[in-house]
Amino acid sequence: MQEIQDENMPLSDMKERLRDMKKRIMTLEWDKSHNQLNSSMELKYSQIKTECETLQKKVDTMQAELKGQEATAAAKIEQVKAAE
Repeated sequence: MQEIQDENMPLSDMKERLRDMKKRIMTLEWDKSHNQLNSSMELKYSQIKTECETLQKKVDTMQAELKGQEATAAAKIEQVKAAE
């Protein structure tokens, strides 16, 4: 399992990794619900789930920051237009 080590990973890469992890989690959850998840995969399942939650928080934070920056930029553009 690859840990999220690069704090400067682009948002698009984070989203792609998050999608891949969610697919893996869904498969493992199906296996678990059908008593087909072997004991050695239990730990891996919990690690992937924890990593996915951490990555989701980072993605959400980055998206919120980008929206804030866009709103600030839009407000500045409007101020410049109004001043003209």
